Amino acid sequence: MRTTAVRRVSKSPPLGGDVAGTAWERADPVPIDRFRWTAPERRPSTTARVLYDDETLYLHYEVVDGHSYATATRLNGPVWEDSCVEFFAAPRPASGDAYVNLEVNCVGTFRLGYGAGRTDRALVDPEAAGDVRIRSSIDGPTKDPEPDDEGWWVAAALPFETLGALAGDAVAPVSGDRWRANFYRIRKRPEPLYAAWNPVDAPEPDFHRPAEFGELRFR
Repeated sequence: MRTTAVRRVSKSPPLGGDVAGTAWERADPVPIDRFRWTAPERRPSTTARVLYDDETLYLHYEVVDGHSYATATRLNGPVWEDSCVEFFAAPRPASGDAYVNLEVNCVGTFRLGYGAGRTDRALVDPEAAGDVRIRSSIDGPTKDPEPDDEGWWVAAALPFETLGALAGDAVAPVSGDRWRANFYRIRKRPEPLYAAWNPVDAPEPDFHRPAEFGELRFR
């Protein structure tokens, strides 16, 4: 099982593409480099970073992508069909298998849910979703592949209050807490690509497997 430290910040990191010279430099790079289910000719890199403060969890993804696209335009839509990155986390691992899933396509459209399995998940409502901040390097509302595609970034600020409302209990971590979690990257075309931080052992594509999450260690 892979683990990574999550460091506390005193000031919100910028939701932008730059890592150098910002608070994101304090975050340990999390490589999404365990490819599964397909054998793409190229295995482009994806790096995630995560930070937190008293009120918010911050995520940052840098994605190498020579064929980026997005078609989903509505909240909680099928963003996993697009060029997409994901964060799954069980903020209360001692209380069962329920976990949060944040899935974001390359233009910043997202899906946010909570539950114990792939089906019957509670999804964030539009009012609460307004408190989630997502920024992307690609303007929406959709994205067609282009010959000069090289990559993109997405940054997110997830309020613990929003996550707690979905979970039905407070989830804000303190130093010493540990969450089970995984980071993913998906692309369905032109050549399917599935990658994870912590390896997933399943006969077909399935990231809804909390037993195979890695671990976040809050500092």
